[in-house]
Amino acid sequence: MDTHEDVPRIARLSATLTFLQSKRLITASELAEKFCVSVRTVYRDIRTLEQAGIPICTEEGKGYSLVEGFTLPPVAFTEAEANALITAEHIIRKNKDASLISNYQTALTKIKAAMRYSMKDSVDLLTNRIVVRQNPHHDTTSNYLSPLQAAITGYKVVAITYQSLHDNVISEHTIEPLAVYTTQENWILIAWCRTRHDYRSFRLDKILRLAISEERYAPRTFNLQEYFEECRKKSCTPDTQLSVNKDNFASINSLMHTLSGETFMAPSTETQTVQPFFIVGIAVRTTNEQGQATRDIPALWGRFFAENIAATIPNTLDQSVFCVYTDYEGDHTKPYTTVLGLKVSNLDIVPAGMKGVICGGGKHQKFTAKGSLNQGVVFGEWTKIWNSNLPRTFTADFEVYGEKAANPDDAEVDIFIAVK
Repeated sequence: MDTHEDVPRIARLSATLTFLQSKRLITASELAEKFCVSVRTVYRDIRTLEQAGIPICTEEGKGYSLVEGFTLPPVAFTEAEANALITAEHIIRKNKDASLISNYQTALTKIKAAMRYSMKDSVDLLTNRIVVRQNPHHDTTSNYLSPLQAAITGYKVVAITYQSLHDNVISEHTIEPLAVYTTQENWILIAWCRTRHDYRSFRLDKILRLAISEERYAPRTFNLQEYFEECRKKSCTPDTQLSVNKDNFASINSLMHTLSGETFMAPSTETQTVQPFFIVGIAVRTTNEQGQATRDIPALWGRFFAENIAATIPNTLDQSVFCVYTDYEGDHTKPYTTVLGLKVSNLDIVPAGMKGVICGGGKHQKFTAKGSLNQGVVFGEWTKIWNSNLPRTFTADFEVYGEKAANPDDAEVDIFIAVK
């Protein structure tokens, strides 16, 4: 017995025709899921449309398509205009109003039905190469999104002049653009960089010059979600594939507990009372025994930037990154919890998978690590703290990575140790 049909058959047949026009190829199971009917009902609907004179091609084992040329009267969309519609769809999907999302997607399906087959292929490709994320900084972006989208769907090689965010160094790159994602206002390009022979990320507003060549690169097997997942598994250091992570202090943070060596600056210390404040972020339970923390904490930093955790934390007060050490089972040789996050106004909302902690509320000894983060200055400061006779309480200690930590070669990181 067929599944209950939620819409009249004539309406479903009309909608099926529109849906067929919106894609180059569609399977019976997709149609069944779309209209909440059985696959057998879809077979009957297709036969009915064929009997009515609709030229439907059946590709065995693949699905259905309409004969090229059978479409609604053409709409004069340029490829850039079609790309803008797809981009808007991804942004609207993040809207909190379900009716807006539903109505826009229905309208877009009708628009797709009027597109040429070649444009539908480009639209399908771009749909899988766009992600919308949040951007807490509200920085301005560029005017390069549309030409780069065309380069993605046209497999065009691009030459760019790029200015690094953290040190303003200008460099030249020849790239194969693969995907874009947005942090609400900043657009990020993911590309294969022929100059560096690796995947790289580039903020569009830091691209000073862009030239699209006529050279086409061979299509790569690339999936945006798999790429993000791979980034989550890696601890990003200054030379990894995500230069955008470097721009967001990954070069500072991923090295803080992995590099050893002498301390280059004597500690700057003072005792002060720190008022209680709240931190929300991601956490890991670890220990210094057998070097476990040297693996867990860098991985936590890598995840923090690869997943853009800062953008998902509600009620933030500023963008300084805090690394908190709390829930000690004893002294620094025993297990403890590391929380990486931002200062927030309250702990009313702690997203799933995150942890909220209260810091401060007592006396703290302040240390300031000054120098090159790439040469282990923070680790060296911690070595001095561990070997000192400080009357520590082992409640909650924390590091602050603010504006003075932006340059890894000449950084200042404040470390606050809870004392009696």
